Amino acid sequence: MKRKNRVLKHQEFNEIISLAPVLKTAHYVVHWRPSKAQESRIGISVSKRNGGAVTRNRIKRQIRAMIADGYDLSKRFDIIIIVRASYDPSRYGAEATELLDCLSKLGVPQH
Repeated sequence: MKRKNRVLKHQEFNEIISLAPVLKTAHYVVHWRPSKAQESRIGISVSKRNGGAVTRNRIKRQIRAMIADGYDLSKRFDIIIIVRASYDPSRYGAEATELLDCLSKLGVPQH
């Protein structure tokens, strides 16, 4: 993911998390809002509960790869993906399917 496609500032993270709608799955909490930018911007948050620094960085690389492989960045959303402690880096395929299914629901009214 290019730098222009990332939410980097702490203030923007907090703004999106506090004001945006939420989608929850077993391994992810996704906060999103419509973006004013030309492309989607994505921020990834991985807690210390997920493991040490090496594990957390591995998880972030996996999330970025999932997004690069299956998400259309031309959709205009600011997205924060919070990875829950139940995420298992060794189950990449199943985790990717779950995340991409969740991201496909952005902007669709939920019941």
